[in-house]
Parts: sequence; C-alpha cells; structure tokens
Amino acid sequence: MDTQTHQHRLQTLVTSLTPWQDSLCDEISQLKQLQKAFADKLDRFSQDEQTLNIAIMGQVKAGKSSFLNALLFDGKPILPEAATPKTANLTRIGYADTPTLEVEFFGEKEWQSVVALAKTDGTHSEIKVAKEQLAMVQAAGIDPIAVLQQGSYRKQSDNIDEIMLVLNDYAGNDGKYTALVKMIRLYLPIAELAGYNIIDTPGMNDPVISRTQRTKEEMANSDVVFFLSRASNFLDASDAELLTSQLPEAGVKRLVLVAGQYDSAIDQDGYDRKSLADTEANLTKRIINRAKTDIGRIAEQKHRAGQHTVAELLQAMGEPILSSTYAHGFANWSPDNWGKGMAHAHQSLTELARDEWQYEFSQADWVRISGFEALKNAYEQARQDKIAIIESQKAGLLPEAQQNLSEWLKRLTEQLSTRIATLQNSDITSLNQKQSEYEGKVQSIASKLEAVISATIDQARTQQQEIVQSLKQEMASHSQISTHTGTRIREESYEVSAAKLFKPWTWFKKETRYRTYTQSYEYISASEAVENLTNYAHGCISDLELAFGQLVNERTIKLQLRKALFEVVSSTDGDFDARQFRNLIDQSIDRLNLPSLRLSLGDVGSEISSQFQGEVTSYSEQAALKRQLEQSLTEVYRAVCREFDSATNQVIKQLNHTKGNLANQLTDDITREIEQLKTDLQDKQEVLAGYEKLLRQLQEYQAS
Repeated sequence: MDTQTHQHRLQTLVTSLTPWQDSLCDEISQLKQLQKAFADKLDRFSQDEQTLNIAIMGQVKAGKSSFLNALLFDGKPILPEAATPKTANLTRIGYADTPTLEVEFFGEKEWQSVVALAKTDGTHSEIKVAKEQLAMVQAAGIDPIAVLQQGSYRKQSDNIDEIMLVLNDYAGNDGKYTALVKMIRLYLPIAELAGYNIIDTPGMNDPVISRTQRTKEEMANSDVVFFLSRASNFLDASDAELLTSQLPEAGVKRLVLVAGQYDSAIDQDGYDRKSLADTEANLTKRIINRAKTDIGRIAEQKHRAGQHTVAELLQAMGEPILSSTYAHGFANWSPDNWGKGMAHAHQSLTELARDEWQYEFSQADWVRISGFEALKNAYEQARQDKIAIIESQKAGLLPEAQQNLSEWLKRLTEQLSTRIATLQNSDITSLNQKQSEYEGKVQSIASKLEAVISATIDQARTQQQEIVQSLKQEMASHSQISTHTGTRIREESYEVSAAKLFKPWTWFKKETRYRTYTQSYEYISASEAVENLTNYAHGCISDLELAFGQLVNERTIKLQLRKALFEVVSSTDGDFDARQFRNLIDQSIDRLNLPSLRLSLGDVGSEISSQFQGEVTSYSEQAALKRQLEQSLTEVYRAVCREFDSATNQVIKQLNHTKGNLANQLTDDITREIEQLKTDLQDKQEVLAGYEKLLRQLQEYQAS
C-alpha cells in the first residue's frame, strides 16, 4: 500500500461513518484527527518535493547571476547582478503570487564590528570590504543606527518594477542602505521561478561573521551548490579562500565545480594552439589538474582542522564542468538578444577560428563549449535524489499511520461488539445497575493508572538529568580552536650610499630603498569559533528534540496505561462486565495528547562576531576569543537546558493534570456511554441492525 491509497481509505471510512455522527461522535473525531495529521505531514513533504534549492558560490564578477539566468531561465534577466563586493549581499529568490521584498539588517553590534574593522590598517579583503561599506553609509548621509534598529524591512506591491526599484536602495551599487543589509529575500510572480529557490552567496570574504554563518546555513539547506570559478584563472587564491570560509561543515548534499566563462579561456589560449580541439584539450587538462591539486590541498586542510565531512564532500566533487554562458546563448538565442559583451565575444572567437585555425564554429561546438547538458544533468540528478529521499520519508510515515488506524479500528469494533451485546441483553434497569458498578470501580482503576503516570514522571526526571549531563560533557570538544599558520608580505626600508666616485658633493648622500619579505605568523579564526558554537547549539537542539520524544513517548505511556488497565480489569469478579468497562477506559486513555519539543536559539554567535573578526593573531586577543567561546558555549548550554526543563515541566504538568482529573474523566465517559445506550434502546431493533451492519463493514475493512 502507498500513501495515496492510505489517504483514500481514511476518506472512505470518514464518509461511511457520517450517518453515525451522533452516536459515535468521539470516535469519528479521533479518525478525522488521524486523517488530518497524515495529510498535513504529506503536504509538507509535497511542498518541499516541488521546490529545488540551488545555491551559487563564486567571486563577484564570476558571472554567477548570468550563469543562473541562462541555466534556469533561458537567459531572461531574472536574477539581478552585483557590480562590486560591497553590493554582494546574501540573497534568496523564490516564487510568490505577489511581488515581495524582505530585507534583514545587521544588528547594531555587527555594524559596530564593521566600523571597528574599517578603521584598522591592513590589506586583507575583509578590511577592504569593511572600508567600502563604511564609505557607502557616509556617502548616503544616513544614520546607520536608526536604520539598524528597524531590524527588517518588508515591501509588497502588485508591480514588479516598483519592487525592483525599491530593491536598488538595498542591493544596488549605489543603494542607500546596501551596506547595512545582512540578507535579502525576493519573491516574484515569474513563472520560471516556480519550483526553485535560488541562493546567491556573497562572492567575498565577508567582514561580518554572522552573515558568513547564515550563508553556510543557507547552503546546508540547498539540494545542489554550484561553485563558479573563471576558467581563465581557475581556482585562484580568492576562490580557495571562499571555499575554505563559506562551505558549511555539514548539510551540503551535492557540490558541483564549474569552470565558467570557458569561451574567454578559449579566446586567450587559442592563439598558441593548432585547432579548437587542441585548445580544448589543453584547457581541459590544465583545469582538471588544477582542480585535483587545489581541491585536494583544501580537503587536506579541512581534514587537519577536523572538518572531515567537508573534506569528504570536496574529495567526492569530481572533475569540474567547463561551461560558457555565452556559448549557450550562441547556440540557442537570436543575435538580437545578445548583449554587447556577448556580441564582442562571438566576433573575437570567430575571428580567432578563421585566422588561426582556418575553421568555423558549428552549432555542435557551441553546445559542447557551453557545458549546459552536464550542468542540467547535475541539478536534475539533485532533484531526483531529493524526490527519492522525500518518497522514502513519506513511505516511512505509512507504517505508523497504518498502525494508528489499525488500533482505532480495533477499539471501534470492540466498542460496537460490546454495544450490540449490551443492547441485546439489557434494559434501562440493568443499564443503571451497570453504571453504578462501573462508577464503583473507577477509583481503584484511577489509582492504578495514576501510579503509572507517577512512575513515568519520576523516570522523566531521572532521564532529564542524564541528558543534560551529556550535553555538558560535549562542550569540551567544541571549545577547541585550531591554530593555523599564515604568511604575509612585509616591506621594509633601508638606506644605501648615493655617492658617486668623481662627484664629491654626493659623497655624503644616501638614498632609501625598499625590499619585501615573507613573514609567517600563527592565528586562530573567529569564524571557526562561531562555527564551533553554532554546531554545538544545533547538536544540542537535535539531541534534545530526539531525547524529548523518547523521554515522554506518548505511545509508550498509553501502552503502559493499557497494560495496567488490563491487569486491574482481569482481576475483577466474574459478574462484572469487564470488557465494556475496559473499552470505556481505553477511550479515555486514547485522548491523552502530549506536546512535542521544538527549540530555537537564534543567532548564538553574535557576541563573538561583534568582538572578533577574521584572523586573530595577538596572544591576548586569542586568549580573549577562547574565553568568549567558552562563555558562549556555557550560555548555549544554559539556554537549551532552560528550554528543555520548561518543556519537560509542561509535559509533567499535563500528566499531573491528567492524573488529577482521571477519576472525573472516567466517570464522565461512563455516563456518556450509558446515556447513549439508553437512547439506543428506544429504537432497539433498528439501532442493532445498523450497528451489526457497520460492524461487518469494519471487519471487512480490517481484513482487506
């Protein structure tokens, strides 16, 4: 049986029971709850299944936006292009019926860290970008704190052009608020976007650690990540830095390495080659060798840093796909739709082929050079992998759903059988007598069930302490930060004599000269500290949510209560109608609903990212960073413990409430059932015939 068949069976049951709404109200309500819970879970899977999350990594000006526009949207300018690093925000773009822009600003502490970094001396990219961001804010003449205190900005409009105009203020090269933006979410009613979420990452080493962490989280949730590097300068130092800093430790399902702008590399390399085939062979060999060497080196660095999952992902990445957006356009688009850059590239390549190789590019050449077939295969394979995983997860829902339905059917058939037997052998007087007998047994039954609940509460308290202790022990492994060795180019001046032999007036002159040298230094990474902290927080949340489900497992508690009920009822005297009584109590047990645990800690790395940036080199700052990491780990531990304690207390409170009201609830259920039987006696034969027919239908249903 598949999930669709099970849904159909549930609906058939609900429909067939509609005439019995008055006499089986609670039972039908329980069935509808089972139906809704199963449908809700399937809906969540279906929504996820229909959307492919695609992330793109690469430096600014690597052609990321045009690459995705060509790959996914047939060249339509759906995704905006960033002009400089300072405008390269983290951007998520998806489909919605109404054009919507959502902007998330930096926190005040995060902006203060950018300002502090901008005022330091240095040449590494984080400082350069921080200086550009500060200059943008000063040029805009705005009060950054007043903007940041808004936290976020949201704009909806029926007009896409209006949204795109507003977007320029937050993402444009001259945007008034661009420098203050952490992340942008853009939703557009463009048919080509349906089925995709596009995550465009900052093509730089970000001065704001929290945005780097957010970038990693977005990529961890992606089904496929394309890393785009220019074929003509493949995997340069900046690319290596991006791969090192922005890849998350876990979560990326498929990483595809792309040597983009391949047409440009052919144009540059072709003058030294005999033919197009010779040029492609040389470039392919060079790029693949570079990938093996550099990716292998980065993977080894990740292994040494203890990031084995990332290292294995890099090693499994395979050979790069050589790709050209322009070549795809030459093969598929009318020249009327080519931009100036594209037209120039076409002219340059055709002249190269004619003058150097006496050759003319064919349609097949452009298709091959584009590499788009391999690229589409990559993301389609990601889609198929995702569908397979989701179908497996959906199928995993089925056994539990079938078991829930089977238990419900068993209870209902037993209840109907008992009702039929009672109606056949009872009158009003005997029903009143049954009610008195049942109510006389309620207190002893309630006491036994209360004891089970008390034992469950005691066990939960004990396990809670054990779980919390294990989280505390995990802190130690996440407090370790690796020490790395870096190099920097230093320049020093020195004086030499400027004297000339036969010119006495120069004999005492000197001139200053400069020389450079490489200096090694040791550092620890602030972003590594944030990642350690974030991984600890995520691990705590995952472990606690799993432990909580085992700690207060609703099904286990109900089984224990039913076992206790069976033991008590089985020991009663022979004149007592134990079967009907047990069915009544069993229904009360089935109403027990316990909450699940869902934890959220927000941005746990904010304290570290507001105080430390990039490479931390001084011993005093390294010690301060380690202290802050230990303090932040402790704060995360305390926060999750508070949440866990609160959730556990809530369940225990609910169990205590159930225990305290158990006797009254059982009495109410007995009264309601006896009253229903008294009503049924008024049309005894007709009701009996209906119950017997329904019972046969349910038994046939169970057997099918």
